[in-house]
Amino acid sequence: MKSIDELDQDILRMLLKDASVNYETIAKEVDTSVGTVHNRIKRMKEEKIIIRIIPELDAEKLGFGICAMIDVRIKGGHLEELQKRCSKYENVCSIYDITGDYDTTFITKFKNTEALNTFVKELAGQRYVLRTHTKLILNVIKEGFVPKI
Repeated sequence: MKSIDELDQDILRMLLKDASVNYETIAKEVDTSVGTVHNRIKRMKEEKIIIRIIPELDAEKLGFGICAMIDVRIKGGHLEELQKRCSKYENVCSIYDITGDYDTTFITKFKNTEALNTFVKELAGQRYVLRTHTKLILNVIKEGFVPKI
């Protein structure tokens, strides 16, 4: 695991609040030079601490008001193959290996239940898919991709 210090953490906190914040603003806020901010961000990108800097979007305002978790049981030895194939679907936001009765879970977002229904039926019909279990997300209390730093 890569080591980050307090300055790196301060920079990351600012980027997490607003991915469009410029280096000058970060430098003023964390009381360092623009060059230092540039070098720190460059290093964290090289070390893959920062994978990419992207805006956080409101999926519901973009028309994707249906959120579902879809658990999938997969025939032995084909987990990675199916996950790789499904990672290309635009409605699949996240894919996780899980423990329990299922092998993987997908976090998905759809514009309507018809689109969700079509996706689940297509998924269930794919080679090596033994079973699916879909749970609708009724209310998002907190959604994020990294722990608070």
